[in-house]
Amino acid sequence: MPAPTQQALRTLEWITRREDLVVCGPSGTGKTFFLEALGQQAVEAGMRVAWFRLEDLGALIRAHRTDDDVTRAVTRILRAELVVIDDIGLLPVATDAAEGLYRVVDAA
Repeated sequence: MPAPTQQALRTLEWITRREDLVVCGPSGTGKTFFLEALGQQAVEAGMRVAWFRLEDLGALIRAHRTDDDVTRAVTRILRAELVVIDDIGLLPVATDAAEGLYRVVDAA
């Protein structure tokens, strides 16, 4: 990622404008590391951050499906100013994880 792009993202202005960010690239190129740094910076700026691996999001959906509370769980996630969903596209996606991703994106 070019240095000027990194600098612009580190201002966190895109979060306050409620813009989306997708970071993609080959495994081992520092995507997660960069997003962790942005998340930490957002926390230090007083923002709420929610962080999930895609499979953890699927587990959350499974856990809340039993008590019919999936919508409330997704609503709680979206209270955060920054929601990071990591490890998309690395492995085949389970149905619950796909549903979780859909519900978060749809609700956002």
